Amino acid sequence: MSEGPLKGIKIIDASSILMVPYCTRLLADMGAEIIKIEALEGDNTRYNGPSNNESMSAVFLNINRNKKSVCVDLKSKDGQLIINKLIKISDIFVSNIRKGALERIGFTHTNFKKINPKIITANAVGFSSKGPYAGLPAFDDTIQAISGMAAYQEAYSNQPSYTSGATADKVTGLMLGMAIMGALFQRNIKGVGCELEVPMMETMVDFTLAEHLYGYNFVPPKAPPIYPRQSSPNRRPYKTQDGYIAVLPYTDAQWVRFFKMIGKEDTLQDPQFESLNARHENINLLYSILSEELENNKTNYWIKKLRENDIPAMEVNFPEDLFKDKHLKETNFFKVQDHPTEGKLMYTNFPVDFNFDSDNKSLHAPNLGEHTDEILCELGYSDIEIKKLVSEGVIKLFNQK
Repeated sequence: MSEGPLKGIKIIDASSILMVPYCTRLLADMGAEIIKIEALEGDNTRYNGPSNNESMSAVFLNINRNKKSVCVDLKSKDGQLIINKLIKISDIFVSNIRKGALERIGFTHTNFKKINPKIITANAVGFSSKGPYAGLPAFDDTIQAISGMAAYQEAYSNQPSYTSGATADKVTGLMLGMAIMGALFQRNIKGVGCELEVPMMETMVDFTLAEHLYGYNFVPPKAPPIYPRQSSPNRRPYKTQDGYIAVLPYTDAQWVRFFKMIGKEDTLQDPQFESLNARHENINLLYSILSEELENNKTNYWIKKLRENDIPAMEVNFPEDLFKDKHLKETNFFKVQDHPTEGKLMYTNFPVDFNFDSDNKSLHAPNLGEHTDEILCELGYSDIEIKKLVSEGVIKLFNQK
């Protein structure tokens, strides 16, 4: 288990897929003990992507490091009893199970706080329980659609489209983690836990409109709810003679240096470009000029020239390039660990540096039910009781088929 600021915090993670597991992986990387509660068949992501052994896929391995797996049937009375015993000694219960299903098995904050007044109950849902969409199933694609995010991509693909990645899942996971940290801080002050709900739709509307609320900040609106620079179809990595590059002159001084660098100082005397506001209104034309110019030389030439002039610029890293990037190598961002059943695995390091001594060791991603026996022993179950629960199909131990 890694050392970190959350060392000593115990979290019951009754979730699956990506959103909440991503959140709890980050909390685990900061030192929290994560007890991952899995159904008898295991988290669905165990079976997504390449693997050495069944139920240990790449996606699962990456987002479930630093966790312990307890395999239990939550629909059974004995399974629910196990969770309630864990609630008594834990700090947080987090899930992405729909509210109605949680109520049916008694996993509510009202019931939990009778067992442990300091418990924090955190539930990530598709939609706020206060609205008409409450209880509807939700996945990353559907939330990108309903939140407006997919439509904002239309500027680049001529139709609504999804981002290349589970953006709604991961952003909501980050919001969930931040909310949990806030709840822990509040508990330290008040001495009691609380219940929190993090809805995907509302989180992603807030995320999307951070800049795109724009003219709708005003009542009545002064402009459409679209931030022009971010939505310009010409805002994209620019083609060079041998690759692609991201370039962003932004301030007056940066644009002056850029046009001086390419020998076109007079451009900024054009009323369309002479001020920040004018450039903002004519951003498509400005980006077109930028694009045409960058095609005249190679990527390394532009990187050197632009950095000499302190203009933000980066070459485009394609997926395989990330693993050769000199900065990521120098900062030891990728690490390789031996997994007891899966061999050598590569992980990303936790990106935040807390600047205190830490061994930064992490647990491997668990096999299905790998820690069931260990956790139940900690809860006071005898070997005979554990064997009985196995025979009744309430729990599953590692390697049990």
